[in-house]
Amino acid sequence: MKALALALVATLAGSAAAQNHPELEWQVFETEHFRILYHQGLEGAAARAAQIVEAAYGPITELYGYTPDDKVRIVLKDYDDYANGAAFFYHDTIEIWTTSLDHDFDLRGTSDWLRNVLTHEFTHIVSLGAARKGSQRMPALYLQYFGYQREKNRPDILIGYPDAIASYPVMSTVVPMWLAEGAAQYMAEGAREDRWDANRDMVLRAQVLAGEQLPFDEMGVFGKCGFGNEYVYDHGYGLVRHIGQTYGDEKIAELYRAASAWRTLEIDGVFEKVLGKSADALYEEWVAAMQADYEKQVADLGELRTGELVTDLGFSNLRPRLSPDGKKLAYLSTRKRQYGPHMLVVRDLETEEDEVVAFPVSASTVDWSPDGDKLLFSRIDRADTYGSRQADIYEYDFTIDEPGLVHDLVWTVPALVAAKAPESPRIKRLTRGLRALHPTYSPDGEWIAFVHNSSSNNNLGLMRTDGSDVRYLTDFRDGTQLYTPRFSPDGKRLAVSVSRAGRRDIGIIELIAAGLDEKQVASAVPILADGQEALGAMSQHGHFIERVVATPGTDRDPVWGADGATLVFASDFSGIFNLYDLDLQTRQLRQVTNVVGGAFNPSIGSGGEVAFASYAAAGFEIRRIAGAGEVVAVNRGWLPEWQWPPADAAAEGKLTASAVQSRSVSAPAASLPEASEPYGIDFLKTSLLPRLTLDEGHFKPGVYVSSGDVLNRQSVFAGAALAPSNGDRDLFAIYEYRGFRPTLFLEVFNQRRHSTRGDSSEARDLIVKGVNFNLNQISVGGRGRLGRYGKLTASLTYDRYDASVESDAFLPRRDGQVGFERIEQKPFGYTYLNGFGLGLAYRLDLLARRRDRDISPTGRQIYFRYDRMWNFFIEEFNQNATFIDEIYLKLFYNQLTLDWNEYIGLPWNSRLGLRFFGGWIQSEQVDDKDKVNDFFDYHLGGLNFMKGYTFYSIEGRKAMMATATLRFPLVPRIGKRFMHLYFDKIYGAVYGDIGKAWDKAIDDPDEFYGREGPLRDVGGQLRFDLISYYSLPTRIQMDGAYGIDEVEDRSPWKFYLTVLFGYL
Repeated sequence: MKALALALVATLAGSAAAQNHPELEWQVFETEHFRILYHQGLEGAAARAAQIVEAAYGPITELYGYTPDDKVRIVLKDYDDYANGAAFFYHDTIEIWTTSLDHDFDLRGTSDWLRNVLTHEFTHIVSLGAARKGSQRMPALYLQYFGYQREKNRPDILIGYPDAIASYPVMSTVVPMWLAEGAAQYMAEGAREDRWDANRDMVLRAQVLAGEQLPFDEMGVFGKCGFGNEYVYDHGYGLVRHIGQTYGDEKIAELYRAASAWRTLEIDGVFEKVLGKSADALYEEWVAAMQADYEKQVADLGELRTGELVTDLGFSNLRPRLSPDGKKLAYLSTRKRQYGPHMLVVRDLETEEDEVVAFPVSASTVDWSPDGDKLLFSRIDRADTYGSRQADIYEYDFTIDEPGLVHDLVWTVPALVAAKAPESPRIKRLTRGLRALHPTYSPDGEWIAFVHNSSSNNNLGLMRTDGSDVRYLTDFRDGTQLYTPRFSPDGKRLAVSVSRAGRRDIGIIELIAAGLDEKQVASAVPILADGQEALGAMSQHGHFIERVVATPGTDRDPVWGADGATLVFASDFSGIFNLYDLDLQTRQLRQVTNVVGGAFNPSIGSGGEVAFASYAAAGFEIRRIAGAGEVVAVNRGWLPEWQWPPADAAAEGKLTASAVQSRSVSAPAASLPEASEPYGIDFLKTSLLPRLTLDEGHFKPGVYVSSGDVLNRQSVFAGAALAPSNGDRDLFAIYEYRGFRPTLFLEVFNQRRHSTRGDSSEARDLIVKGVNFNLNQISVGGRGRLGRYGKLTASLTYDRYDASVESDAFLPRRDGQVGFERIEQKPFGYTYLNGFGLGLAYRLDLLARRRDRDISPTGRQIYFRYDRMWNFFIEEFNQNATFIDEIYLKLFYNQLTLDWNEYIGLPWNSRLGLRFFGGWIQSEQVDDKDKVNDFFDYHLGGLNFMKGYTFYSIEGRKAMMATATLRFPLVPRIGKRFMHLYFDKIYGAVYGDIGKAWDKAIDDPDEFYGREGPLRDVGGQLRFDLISYYSLPTRIQMDGAYGIDEVEDRSPWKFYLTVLFGYL
């Protein structure tokens, strides 16, 4: 579902995974139009996927009039509990994470996940292919500019450090996000695997009636906080649906084809051409139609029953659960965070005080133990051995004492470095690698029921409350999904929400059969098995797995009444999600809530009150309501007959280990073709990105080249640029191999620079016309994760720097006359550096996920590097040799570098940034300026350091710098587009630096500035967040800095400009 935003990144570097997974064994098979790749455990999902995409191929390609050149690759993944899909449309490749999206994202309705996401992503492949300008191999053309500082009185500096860097693409695919995602959800007639459901209707109804629907320009881009990015999907689906229903589906395809014209940098004009009206007029027409429909819908609701507000802090408050004594309420909340994950919050209903007891927490159910001393929740936290992040069950125990002052003091420093406090001893992890969601306690507190997620299937499990004795009640293999199991008050049944083929109903599972001995119970466990019907199957002993609620809508979130005779649940059969109370004996249904948005996640208190999550324009809030509600008449077929009271009502049944020893074994719904074979290597099309560069005044055309295999085990990214005017060139190639846990890499760089400055040679018979410098570097190594937020890189590097001298010589005339003539000499070359380096680098990134993360970060970044260097640097030439014979200094030394950044939040959304940079080279021989000059120095000026000074003017073997930056919003939300540029926000900053570089003693005077103390500067900065072509980040930064201690013959003002994908 994240197609365009990933397209360019995938083109340049492949769809890089966060963690390598060498443990996976991949298989591949082909159908008529697709190549399906899957790893062990996904055989059933792969067989289903092949059927789904082949069925979708015809309708979608016919609508858009476009067929992919090659077979489309489908990559199925299931090593994380994560739901998503991605279409890399420049490579005709789709990646699918098979976990169903609606387990932890309540804004999306229930669907057959594989059918939905595969058809969605294939629609991206086809529709965006139809909108592409030119060749699939050329996603973009880059326009680049490099400007450089001038270093006065430094003849040894060939070229200064950049003070202006710009790299801007001209894209070949330009489609706004609302259209891309809306069309992918709308799909095509004959392949409609998604539908306009009550969830999407709820979102737009709430936004439109509150006058808070996304403006048209904001619909075109992502980059929003809260549910904002999801709103782009919902608004896009709504508008595309409006186009299809009003003007015809073929007009949607015409919009895409019209966008393929080269003159189209944004597509507003396309609407006039295809629909005969402007984009703004279309938007206003659509909003007016929604306004009228929703106002009528709300007017027909009658008297509202919305209950009492408990909390609306944050954009997402879910899964309320009242404690057994009714005095506390546990719920999940994002509180003041701009994004997930959620926190587990406990509210004292008497004092209305909140306590955050756990973070992070999955958006799954929480539950109180029967005595009210513990809370059960699910969390996706630490990665396993192979880097997979999967859901496990945790318990929070209120009876355990919190640590004291001594413990807090001991952990202060580690907590500051890691930016995370140690886990409370009250939190206990019950499972490891179980992939468990929706945990719930049995009434006797001895068992936990949960939903196990694996291989695109869900199954119902039970375990002891210490995490032992795990057993499964079901064995689904056909994509069936299960949600929110809840024990009946007597512990003999489970109510559970079940989805199959996109239909979600509520059923009851009998756990104990009355009158059976232990042996009979073991063989009579009711089992949900694959078959034609989702529920209602009869076991061999006559005990049912009953469907008890099966409306035409989505039925979810069942909870038992205190007497076990009623079920409260959420359903949207009226078009709006509300809570209903079903009497299991009489089949009488009462409507508990009557809301405009939607009501979900009921929890019944000891006094009969119901706490629930309610959706409004600002997001999900927690409410509670009392009263039985109004009786509603519904089709009796929606509430299938069920034996009440159950046959075992009088039995003293109790859930025992023997009751869950067996489970059904069923055949998968689809079978794999015999032609499946182990994956070998399958390289994608090579992408070419031409680049037109102006570098130091020289026109330098070139190209970027990227390629990789479909699983991203191997990738190559290379580039070349050549200036015809002077022969300057830039070459590089990066190869990465991800077949092991660490990523192995090989990097090769070559630069050639030509100087026409002449030479300071003292020879009177030789004139140096120019020098060609040829710089080469080869680096091999490996990199991988160290902890959740850290990365460790080890490398071995070889550097070779050569120079070639172009000269003329004055030689005696060869025509017999007296005198000399100037004769061009054959260039002679030499190597002035052979260097070997062994490096170890650690990078920690603890920046908070916020909408302004790039432009004004919060959190911490640390970079530390150790290098052991063996350099052979030219000292002189052997004058006695008959050929060029270099004599080298042996410069062996250790080098340490530290760059520490803290970003501290302040009021009014401003930030205080504190930076410390330190560097140290240990070698007395390197410190000898007479022999080595400044070749190996640290440099503290320029764009990346003290901007008030030029890069090479502050240099030394040792360096320290401190920076304080105050960053603040100037225009935090613009939300306007001009042509293909979307203007998002503008921030300003003021900063000051203090720093010094030296060779021996820190109080030695600086050779250039003459100061014993550190140098100082101050500056101001503007940052502009833009989005180009609806999907590509464009970051513009402008600096003006004043060097307080600059020398008199140099201007104290320095100016900088960068136009890139991110900020330096």
